[in-house]
Amino acid sequence: MLREIVEEAISTGERRLVVISGRESLEVASELAGEWLSMREGRVLVATHMGANLERISLRDFTSIDFDQTEEVLGGTWDLLIADLSLQFRANDIGRLIEVVRGGGLAILTIPPVEEWMSSLTDFQRRFLVPPFEGRQIRQLFKSRFLSSLGARGTFLVGDVSRGELCGKVSGDRKPPERTGDPVLDLCMTEDQQRILRSILEAFETKKRAFILTANRGRGKSAAIGLALSLIMTRSRVRSAVVTSPSIEGIQTIFSFLMRGLEAQGVRYEPLVREGKVLDVRFRGKNVFYLTPESASEVDVSLKVVDEAASIPVTTLFQFLSTSRFAIFSSTIHGYEGAGRGFTLRFLRRIRRSGLPYAEGRMEEPIRYPPGDPVERWLYDFLLLDAEPGEPPSNLEDLRYRRVSLQDINEDYLRKFYGIYVLAHYRNRPNDLATLLDAPHHFARALEAGGEPVVSIHVAEEGGLPPHLLDEVMRGSRDLPGHVIPSRLVLHYCMKSFGRLRGWRIVRIATHPDLQGRGLGTRALSELEDEARESGIDWIGAGFGATEELLRFWVRSGYFAVHLSPNRNPVTGEYSVLVMKPLSREASGLFEEVLREFKRRLLSSLHDVYFSLNPSVARLLLKGRLEGGRVRLSNSQRSRLSGYLKGTYVYELASDSIHEVVRSYFWQGRDCLTPREESLLVAKVLQGKPWETIRSRFGVKEPYEALREIVSNLVGCLDGLGDQA
Repeated sequence: MLREIVEEAISTGERRLVVISGRESLEVASELAGEWLSMREGRVLVATHMGANLERISLRDFTSIDFDQTEEVLGGTWDLLIADLSLQFRANDIGRLIEVVRGGGLAILTIPPVEEWMSSLTDFQRRFLVPPFEGRQIRQLFKSRFLSSLGARGTFLVGDVSRGELCGKVSGDRKPPERTGDPVLDLCMTEDQQRILRSILEAFETKKRAFILTANRGRGKSAAIGLALSLIMTRSRVRSAVVTSPSIEGIQTIFSFLMRGLEAQGVRYEPLVREGKVLDVRFRGKNVFYLTPESASEVDVSLKVVDEAASIPVTTLFQFLSTSRFAIFSSTIHGYEGAGRGFTLRFLRRIRRSGLPYAEGRMEEPIRYPPGDPVERWLYDFLLLDAEPGEPPSNLEDLRYRRVSLQDINEDYLRKFYGIYVLAHYRNRPNDLATLLDAPHHFARALEAGGEPVVSIHVAEEGGLPPHLLDEVMRGSRDLPGHVIPSRLVLHYCMKSFGRLRGWRIVRIATHPDLQGRGLGTRALSELEDEARESGIDWIGAGFGATEELLRFWVRSGYFAVHLSPNRNPVTGEYSVLVMKPLSREASGLFEEVLREFKRRLLSSLHDVYFSLNPSVARLLLKGRLEGGRVRLSNSQRSRLSGYLKGTYVYELASDSIHEVVRSYFWQGRDCLTPREESLLVAKVLQGKPWETIRSRFGVKEPYEALREIVSNLVGCLDGLGDQA
């Protein structure tokens, strides 16, 4: 049958997936690849875990990579893939590797005998064996999902267990693009690429502010952007352009096709290459260069390209617009990067409200294989890349909290449950699905309406750590993966006793996109807290990129910040925050100690470490009531504060007094002021922003008087302001 699979792939121009099981699976894979190569020439890619079993590949000429290098081959094309899954099986790797195989080729995956593979652990699964959960069994649901998915059209399981049938041609025909006579347009591999290239040029020429490009993986959007850049840069007065992406590997295809476009136009260029990566391309006194997303959003450059924009918060994307004349935003809708469609919905909603002129385009036609390729369909189904929530229930009165059994969940329910994440979160990876299904200390909960999930929750159990491990954490000699909140609090606050408490960390919580703003997320969270109390859990927490929207949700639900990263995430530009809510009496006492330390640190660092922190985010980080913190002013400070409030003293003469008052307000966790007033206090008094920044950021013509009025209101609501120093 193996020869027939090869013949079918070549004759149809479609890809075929063959999974070979058995003790000699790699030897059989080599024979199968050799059979294909006997019929035509082709390139072979071999992926293994740290080179293990590589000597068993009998082919003469092939490219070998480690699974840790799969991101580096994106954008490349091979005819044959051999990937040995015996020791490593990561969902992210599968998503990347399958997509580099061209039409007519084979994706060959090898495993030991099925029963042996199912009873062993891959390197990815071993990371789930963290104390105190070593004794719990890995669920092996992701491997089961993989094996049961085989046998679908175009996929085969061969070996000690066999499945799959020849199906003939199932995809549509590929139509080559027409030659236009334009040397750059004629580099396009599909009509889709030509259409998008023209659309980008038209958007630029008609003075649109943005072009939003979406596509499934493998449609050639990066190549189209690179070619468009070559034309814009040579045909306009633009002198510099910046290209950014979550990873520098992600923009190498853009640079490659930028240079190909320049060559086609007869333009000489000089690339700047570091460690094999292009960072800058210079030509005719112009240049296109790479910056990290955070830096790229801040620099003033007339033309910007943001690749995989779904990975970057919408607020940061608008910074790109404010610092450029024209910006191209591209994102994968269904791919290993995650929620491109959710990004598009959120970004387009915001950009329409802004009134900025923009254009958008979507690419449908694959460049490596024909449309409707069966292996692509298998990949999307297996990894839930295109999962979506069901239709929103019309009746929300009969809500039910469900403890989801991952072993018993059916495919339709799983797709809807996971589809809520895909549309609600800007970054989901296939590895997240594998973790949810396999990790013994991870579990799922849902809020249902009419039997349909409307809120999805992914939870990880943490804490309950033995004293000897906590000692090692406190000394900084050991990290505890899987214990995000306890490890930070033990290490940074020297609270060894907190690590002994048991907690639940919410990895993700998401509401059906059509039902947001109705309190369903809050209701689901309340149900989870009730279950936690019944189970003897001491605390519930979460970690995420600190945005105003997310923090409002958590603060409103009674969760307060206990840790903030000292540096921004280089991709999203956000600080990472941990929030927590104590449930037991012991946790409540420790929580107050942690909150005191956290507020003390943040209040003392806003002028320095967190000077660039969004003031609207900072004010929410400082929520949470604490005893004490009464204002203590000397007679001089009291006199100058009084003079400032009466208008006889300027701010600069009373700034120390005002600073003490504002610190006391946020320490006590008061709510006497509006969110805007609190943000202005943070920006000016705690961060020390210039008056001009206050004027422009908050839209106040007279920031001096605005601040005086806020401080006057503040003084009236604080305890202890009459105390003498």
